Amino acid sequence: MRFSLMKSSRTLIIAVSIMIVIVLAAFNLGSWLFLNRLNRTLEEELENRLSAVAGLVARQIQTTVFPDLVAAGQRLIAKSYLDPLIDNLPGEVNAQNIFLIDRQFLTLKSNRDFFEPGEEISYLHSDSSEVRRAWAGDVTSSPVRTFAGNRFKAAYAPVRDSRGAIVCLVVIEASADFLNLLQPARRQLVIGGIASLIVLVTFAFFLYNAISLFLRTQETLRRSEKLAAMGQMAAAVAHEIRNPLGIIKSTAYVLRQRYENSAQPDELFEFIPSEVRRLNHLVNDFLSLTRDKQLNLSPADLVKTVEKAIAMVRSDEQANGVVWNFSSAAPSLPLRYDEEAVTQVLLNLLLNAIQAMEGKGGIEVRLEEEQGKGQKMAHLIVQDTGPGLPRLRGLPAEPEKIFEPFFTTKTRGSGLGLAVCKQLVEKHGGRIAAESEKGKGTRIHVWLPI
Repeated sequence: MRFSLMKSSRTLIIAVSIMIVIVLAAFNLGSWLFLNRLNRTLEEELENRLSAVAGLVARQIQTTVFPDLVAAGQRLIAKSYLDPLIDNLPGEVNAQNIFLIDRQFLTLKSNRDFFEPGEEISYLHSDSSEVRRAWAGDVTSSPVRTFAGNRFKAAYAPVRDSRGAIVCLVVIEASADFLNLLQPARRQLVIGGIASLIVLVTFAFFLYNAISLFLRTQETLRRSEKLAAMGQMAAAVAHEIRNPLGIIKSTAYVLRQRYENSAQPDELFEFIPSEVRRLNHLVNDFLSLTRDKQLNLSPADLVKTVEKAIAMVRSDEQANGVVWNFSSAAPSLPLRYDEEAVTQVLLNLLLNAIQAMEGKGGIEVRLEEEQGKGQKMAHLIVQDTGPGLPRLRGLPAEPEKIFEPFFTTKTRGSGLGLAVCKQLVEKHGGRIAAESEKGKGTRIHVWLPI
């Protein structure tokens, strides 16, 4: 249930976030396109105005003797005929410069001698294609250029002599710096888009965390209610089972005392107590899983707790053929934990390892100290030499599945022992994990915060 809720909430958040991103992207793209369109419109308007002025000036010049004097090679004399027109015209048409050039980009005349006669205007070479078209008879204009930090646009118009031959070009330049007014809007648009995206990601992050927290709280409440109901049922079932088990155990003891020949012990008399112990252990595991046990945390030495648990298990007859090896990185490892709960975890892990090896093999227990994420952790490792997890339905077994309730790969057992271990370890703020390789045993890792 929780997984489906988490999945649906995640899908909803992703869908809403994508929709908002699309809306923001569409808005920003539309604004960007509008600014580009406005830029092009303003540039086209400037281009049309410059082209019209350049054509008008060229026609005015053609009404003078200037073109014929240039064609005759009398450039200095020709220059004087245009002084009144060229010097005063820029202010009248709001242009920066007006000048005439020949095919070698040499100045014939410029307003108020901005360029010296015969001076080459080298930067016009970048407009060579527009200049060629102007020499072919068209009125052309250049793209917006940047020179010496200034943006400007130029228009070219051909000037013809009385025979119709093109003798020079009129060049009119006007400032295009007003287009820079759109740059802050572009920057604000980019900054606004990035800022809105950051806000969206932050909002989605907090929304996802809030929903996750709500679902975790809801799941904890639901689990507590479920555990409470299961606990009541388990307590009733345990009571009903333990009473007959006590009677069976007592009866078996009486029968053993009465009929067993002490000279020739009969192993059949051990079957009943053994099965009673197994059922009693099963009932205890079920009760541990269903009860929301409150931990009694107190300072204790984890090394001594591990040694005590190993000693308890070694006395069990199932462990007669097991070789034990315990090592600790330090002689003592003090931390706060519930000693009874951790002892139960250790007993479950050790008995599970013994059963996996069928009472024959080696068990290695190691205790180390590690630096976890922000705090130190006690790291307990239980390694057996059993067969490892078998293949399930032809597929490799997943080690983490062994911590699920009622999951077991043995012919006997309830599959609750490792689930109880996981529950108790996590209640301590720790975690548990498993590694297994077929034929090389299973390794259980337990981390507890120091």
